[in-house]
Amino acid sequence: MTLLQYEIFKEVIESGSFTKAGDKLGLTQSAVSHAIKSLEAELDLTLLKRGRSGVFLTFEGERILTYIRQILNLSEKLKQEAGRLNGLEIGIIRIGTFPSVSSYLLPSIIERFHSMYPSIKVEFYEGGYHELRHLIASGVIDIGFLTAEHTENLDFIPLFDDHLKVILPSSHPLKNEKQVSIHDIATEPFIMPKAGCDDLIKALFKTNNLRPNVYCEIADNQTIIAMVQKNLGISIVPEIVMQTTRDLATAELNEESFRTIGLALQNLNTVSPAVTAFIELTKSMVDKK
Repeated sequence: MTLLQYEIFKEVIESGSFTKAGDKLGLTQSAVSHAIKSLEAELDLTLLKRGRSGVFLTFEGERILTYIRQILNLSEKLKQEAGRLNGLEIGIIRIGTFPSVSSYLLPSIIERFHSMYPSIKVEFYEGGYHELRHLIASGVIDIGFLTAEHTENLDFIPLFDDHLKVILPSSHPLKNEKQVSIHDIATEPFIMPKAGCDDLIKALFKTNNLRPNVYCEIADNQTIIAMVQKNLGISIVPEIVMQTTRDLATAELNEESFRTIGLALQNLNTVSPAVTAFIELTKSMVDKK
């Protein structure tokens, strides 16, 4: 068994296709198929099921994939450590992130990271909190941005508290108020965020025995902001997404609520040099904001 077989197997699962895996690895479909068959023969196990809709893991394949990811992750750490000892920064880092961080925080960090470590390849995975936690725990990604309450059984490095803010149309009667109570806006048409801080917002209403007057539910933060600008309702959004807002009134919540955003990973004591470099850079750049 070889590392190339392991890499091919992992890529087939992640891409869902022999052809796509071959394209990414620079191999023909027949070479990919041969590598998988050889791996199955050496292990004396059936690892994959092939169907019309794609490729699927067998139960045995799921168990083996866990170890293959661990082996490949250790191999990557070995290469990075060897490079570091030779005075070179090389390797791959796989980063998970959720939409608000992707849009408002990550670009400047990655720009700086690329300028400092041009030989380190960065791969991105975007998703919701629960999906990211699973990807980190299973070793699919090395590190991810998460909120503190979604990091069960993971190591967590807190970066900052992201407070919730009320956003209102510029013509709203409360536009000049610096602080607004959740009770003041309970009956207003409300644009509810999805797949992000909606849990915090819903808990805020529930704790105060209120039911929001939900006009609609929107996942994209820029769409929420645009709808508020057009006087279609009000909303509550994380402070991080308000850096580029215009033609809006904003207010603090009397009932303070926030999420703690940070970096989550399997084990802080066994990270690769590339991940260590990313952590240190991210912490320094967040501290300067």
